[in-house]
Amino acid sequence: MSRYIRSLPTADSSAPNAPSLGNYKLIIACTNLVYFALSPFAVLCLTLLYVLEPRPFPSWTLSRQISTGLAKLSQCISGWWIPPPPEDWDDWGISPPGQSFLDAQVRRLVSLKVITLQPVDKKYIIGIADVQGVQSVQRAGFWISPRASLRRNDEPAKKGEKVIMHIHGGGYIRGHPMWTTFPMDIANATGLRCLSVNYRKTLSASTAFPAPLLDVLAGYLYLTQTLGFSPRDVIILGESAGAHLALFLSQYLRDLGLPQAGYLFLSSPWADFTLTYANSQTQIRKAYCHLTPFRLRRAVKSAMRYYTPSFLDAGYASPAKMISGGWDYLVKEQVRVYVHYGGKELFCVEIEALGKGLKGDGVDVRMRLDPNGVHTSAMSGEAGEVFKKDVLEILS
Repeated sequence: MSRYIRSLPTADSSAPNAPSLGNYKLIIACTNLVYFALSPFAVLCLTLLYVLEPRPFPSWTLSRQISTGLAKLSQCISGWWIPPPPEDWDDWGISPPGQSFLDAQVRRLVSLKVITLQPVDKKYIIGIADVQGVQSVQRAGFWISPRASLRRNDEPAKKGEKVIMHIHGGGYIRGHPMWTTFPMDIANATGLRCLSVNYRKTLSASTAFPAPLLDVLAGYLYLTQTLGFSPRDVIILGESAGAHLALFLSQYLRDLGLPQAGYLFLSSPWADFTLTYANSQTQIRKAYCHLTPFRLRRAVKSAMRYYTPSFLDAGYASPAKMISGGWDYLVKEQVRVYVHYGGKELFCVEIEALGKGLKGDGVDVRMRLDPNGVHTSAMSGEAGEVFKKDVLEILS
């Protein structure tokens, strides 16, 4: 057993679990009352600050300041509870939330298919993933094939064909492969088919880590062993927590002695589970995104319930704190890394620490700062176009 796994036979009993949907609706109703009572005062304060303080950047409008401030207020009030999955979301369903994907399929811009990823073999469950309370199970994978792709959906790989494996964000407590168009946008830009894995959210003892890791490992093995893609031709694309999970997976592939994916393309990776950087008052004041350390802390506690506190300082959970030489395996296997992040997001400093560590170890990494960008700005707008352009340059 790994030294990072708790010696007790059960998970941390203080870790939060998602309440039932009925109870959560009641909780939200009560927190909404508090939110609406405080909102007028918050709007007044945010307006005064906007007038009295210099704008952090030219595109920062009053409406944006108010909407971001109110989003943070809402998270501070409701953040004590981990949200259950939305009532109308199906782990194997495209819509909701993926109506835009279905619309694109009607217009014949993409082809979609949902598949079942099989549990990983026990021989791949070792070290930090060998937790008695968590099993590898079947999970849904969502294929997105643009018109320009060499093959469609789950057809075997063509020799030399590249493929994208997308890992969505959501703080490990929410999200869906199709809740944003990010994977479809990158698939269309590159002309490559994309598999997005619906990994388990860490809402309970049975779905806490290493559950998400085992789920994305199943996706990776499916691409490389079942469909026959060369690992060098696999592009792992992730945003926020999904980017964190991409880095986690790369380290676990190292532990297993399996070949690395050829590329890691990351948007605003969550890089510090200790929240040392994000919890800095200076950084909180500089951040203009919706993220709050309080909500993140609850998410970490739920996700890491089987691990010792020292695990949070290790490179697995906090890649921004990776020890010198910890990324040598990426150099050895010539993995190309691209990191896009915003200068006004809560994770800015920890992402820069991650980049410094990668560069210090000699990794082929390109760091792209969006100076006025907030969290995951690469998923849309001008920053999204920059992300696509950089990706195409790296792949060319």
